[in-house]
Amino acid sequence: MTDRHTAAIEEAYLLIEAAQGHHDAVRVEAADREAIDHGWYDVRLLLHFARSLACLEAGLDDTEHVDAMLAAAVALGSPALLALALAVKADRRARTHRTSTDGDSASRLLAQAVVLLDQPSDEPAAHRAAALIEVGCVAHELGFWELALEYYERTRQLMAGDTSPTAVRQRRVVAVNRLDLSLDWAAGLAAVGDWPTRTEDVDDLTDAAWPPVWVVEFHGNRHLLAAVAGQPADPGVPVDERIATLGDAIRAARAGDAARAAHLAEQATEDFPYQLPTRVYLLQLALIAKRPGTNPTAIRYGDELARLHWNDRLDRMAAMRDAIAVERRRQEHERLSRDLVVDDLTGLANRRGYQAYLDTLGAAPGHGFYAVMMIDVDHFKKVNDRFGHDVGDLVLVRLGQILAAQVRPADLAARLGGDEFVVILAEVLPGVPEARAGQILDAVRTHPWSEIAPGLTVSVSIGVHHGGRAELPALLSDADRSLYEAKHHGRGRVEVAAG
Repeated sequence: MTDRHTAAIEEAYLLIEAAQGHHDAVRVEAADREAIDHGWYDVRLLLHFARSLACLEAGLDDTEHVDAMLAAAVALGSPALLALALAVKADRRARTHRTSTDGDSASRLLAQAVVLLDQPSDEPAAHRAAALIEVGCVAHELGFWELALEYYERTRQLMAGDTSPTAVRQRRVVAVNRLDLSLDWAAGLAAVGDWPTRTEDVDDLTDAAWPPVWVVEFHGNRHLLAAVAGQPADPGVPVDERIATLGDAIRAARAGDAARAAHLAEQATEDFPYQLPTRVYLLQLALIAKRPGTNPTAIRYGDELARLHWNDRLDRMAAMRDAIAVERRRQEHERLSRDLVVDDLTGLANRRGYQAYLDTLGAAPGHGFYAVMMIDVDHFKKVNDRFGHDVGDLVLVRLGQILAAQVRPADLAARLGGDEFVVILAEVLPGVPEARAGQILDAVRTHPWSEIAPGLTVSVSIGVHHGGRAELPALLSDADRSLYEAKHHGRGRVEVAAG
């Protein structure tokens, strides 16, 4: 990763933070143009994230940008960025409170994101932290508070000691989100009559670099958390008057003064300087409803409903843990199944994958024109003897990359063992197999092998035969004979079987 690419990632994360209140569309578009010019698809994904957040802030549909994030993450093959995109999509599903059953649920998308983050990765820490934070956010939104706390803590540990501007901003996001979660959790307990007597100590972490709206929210939530827990407020930190009034209402309720609590809670109004956590808002409504003179049955109904919601949350949290375990087993099964048919060294199909491909062709209806190339490395033993087996392995890896670039999804490139490879081209026109073999020969000949070891040169011999799908067994043996002919006539060449 170049210094300029690193700087572009930093810029993208800065724009993501700014999108939540101070979106700079011109700056985002300029950053996007640079990312397009350099092929920085991870940066483009992050800029779609910024646009998505700006849409949410403006009350607009952000589906286009969320879908673009997913497409970019899949193309990149990035576990962290795919987890980020899946978590963003899960969050949007959670926000809509949808009742239909079309598509994946928010919980399923979240489980997929969680399991992706199990994988070790050498991606930039900022990408992984962004995914961890987003998983925490959607877990909080869905009421999976224990899971949210776990992922905020993982983010904090990941970014500890990192002094980069992005790491500083991400720690700030975690501080704000974690406090919001703690307050929501405490208010939820208060709503079922289990007033917390102590919560996690929250220091005032704000400084001049914090966005002003974040400072207001952090101070306000810190003040309310102290009220819910029955702890003294920090006298040195000013808070919005409406927040202070709600805090007084909560303290009155803790003291058993329902009349004063109801009066103050109603006086606070709903016009707060920021959006309160959901359970704080519900607690405010409960305090107002419990003013003296309210029908006792209505109060009992509200209390029972709160307890039902609390128990439902606990049940859903247990179900979410089970869903994550199932997703882990599913992905592990897929990995093991994939490993059975994939060559560890080159990433191409192995003999099992090769045979599975032939079995699939044999079971499918229809006919078509197929071609087979048998390929091996010229004098490969000499490469190992002169340069060592580590270099020999790197030669096979590079050859695997060259072959993979020459096949389509319908084709097959496989390593049969040692330095022996096979390529099967499906449904091809006459003349294409010979041209493709020539391209492979040239790609190997012109590859910068000296980057692996000074003085290293590599060539391959290729035997080709083609015909109908029903003739594949004969094509394979004929291509093998053509490979022998190519080696016999000087190596580093293509020999096409007469057909």
